[in-house]
Amino acid sequence: MPKKYITQDTLKKKNLADILLLILDKKQTTRREIEYETGFSWGTVSSNVTLLLEKEYITEEKSERSAAAGRSTYTLKPCGNKKVGIGIDICRSGFTCEVVGIDFAVKKKLTAEFGEAVQSKVIGRAEELCREAALWCEKNGMQPIGIGIAGQGYVDGKLGIYMNNYEVPDWKPCNIKRHFENVFNLPVYLGHDPKCMLIAEMTREKYDDCVLVRLDDGIGMSVALDGRIIDDTERFELGHTVIEPDGKLCICGKRGCVEAYCSRKAIAEAAGVMPNEISEAPEKYRELTVEAGKRLALPLHNICVIFNPKKLIFTGTASRITELTDEACTYLDKSKVTVKIKPEVSAAYGAAVESIRTAISSFDI
Repeated sequence: MPKKYITQDTLKKKNLADILLLILDKKQTTRREIEYETGFSWGTVSSNVTLLLEKEYITEEKSERSAAAGRSTYTLKPCGNKKVGIGIDICRSGFTCEVVGIDFAVKKKLTAEFGEAVQSKVIGRAEELCREAALWCEKNGMQPIGIGIAGQGYVDGKLGIYMNNYEVPDWKPCNIKRHFENVFNLPVYLGHDPKCMLIAEMTREKYDDCVLVRLDDGIGMSVALDGRIIDDTERFELGHTVIEPDGKLCICGKRGCVEAYCSRKAIAEAAGVMPNEISEAPEKYRELTVEAGKRLALPLHNICVIFNPKKLIFTGTASRITELTDEACTYLDKSKVTVKIKPEVSAAYGAAVESIRTAISSFDI
C-alpha cells in the first residue's frame, strides 16, 4: 500500500475546513475566537476567513458587543442562503427530501409516496426528488455542496453501499454513494436512517448518552455515548432482534423479530388495515398496540441496560401511539432514563446536515 503524505495543499484545505466547521458549530464567532480555539496563526485565520467570505460560505457583520479600546468587533456567521445540503430519507412510509443551509436551517421540504417496492423504482424516485430540490436551489440562488441519503434497512456508510432494504423484495447490494456522486457530481453521505435522526436531534440539542428508537413501518435505533454517535449502529438493528423463535427467523423473513410484531406495518397487517389507519385512529386498535408494546419492552430494556442512556427518544409515525410507547417502557428505570416522544425528528434533515459536514471536510474551493 502506498504511503500517504500530508502536502502543503492538503494542509491548507484541512485548515480551511477546520475553520469553517468551527464557525458552523458555534453559529457565530470572531477571528480572535477562531485563533484561540484552533491555535492557528493570525495570518492563517485571516487568509482563510477572507477566502470563505469571497466564496460566500460565511458573512461578516459588525457586532453589538462592545470591544476594547473602542475598536469595532466583527462577527462571522454561516451564509445559509447561499450554500446548502440536500438530504433524502428513503423510508417505506414515504420519501422526505430537505434542503438545509450551512446555518442548519431548513430552506425547503419535499415529500413523495414510496410507490412501487422495486429497487430501480425506489432509487429512481430518490433521484427525482434530489433533482427537484436542486432545481429549486438553482431558482433561489442557492448552491448545493453535498447530498445526504438516510437509508432504511442495512447500510454500510463507510463503504457507501446500501446492502439491503427489507421492504423491497428484489433489493441487491449497490454502491448508492458512488451512483449519486456520478449523477449529481457532488460528495455524498450515506447513513442508517435512525443514525441520521440522531444527528438531526444532536444538531439542535446536546446529548451525552442517548438511545433513539424509530417506530415506523420498520423499527431502527441509534446510540450516542459521551456525546458521540456510535458508527457501528449502522449495523445495529433493534428491529431485527429475535423475540419469537418460531418458524423462519429474521433477516428478514418478517417472522420472529421485533419488527415482525411491533412495527406500525405489523400492527396494521394484524388488524387487516393500511398502516396509516393505525396512526390516524390508534384507539380502535388498542389491544394490538398494547401487545406490540409488551413485545418491544424486553429488548428495549436490554438495550438500555447495555448502553445506560440518560435519554431515550422515540420518533417516527408510530411514536405518537401512546399505548405502544407506554408499554414499551414497562421495564425501564425512569429514575435513570428520561423518555422523550419526538415524532417530528427528520432523518432527511440529519442526512443533509451530515452531507454539509462531509462536503466541507473534503472540499476544494
